[in-house]
Amino acid sequence: MDVIDFKNILWSYTRQINERTSNLIITLCDHHGITTLQGRILLEIDQHGSHTIGTLASRLHIAGTNISTMCKKLEGKGLIVRVRDEGDERVVKVALSEKGKTVVEEINQELIEKISNSIQGETEQSLLEIINGLKKLNKLLEKLTVTKW
Repeated sequence: MDVIDFKNILWSYTRQINERTSNLIITLCDHHGITTLQGRILLEIDQHGSHTIGTLASRLHIAGTNISTMCKKLEGKGLIVRVRDEGDERVVKVALSEKGKTVVEEINQELIEKISNSIQGETEQSLLEIINGLKKLNKLLEKLTVTKW
């Protein structure tokens, strides 16, 4: 296989994976009345704790003004709360509310159920091959993004 064939296959599969992942996330978020970006914000806060708007924007690679707007909407829905940093009261962080924790828990449970149903009949070896393939793909993409032009 030459480089051009490999590039075409790589782009095709990464696009398909991205589309299917996005569709799955959209479905899960829509079910809870939130956008995909709002879902990403909630999941980030759930996984890594409270954030300032700036750190959240940095983690998600999204402009701070967009994150701020999304957080205001999430706060309006009762899914996050703003809290003052205990060490520096000038710093305001966003954290999950109880309702937000419940929504994240439900999204995670729905995703686990979907994955469980999808991998029925797969062997552990097969699943490990998928994981190893994803690790290799990730390393390749990492090499591509650090290459200087």
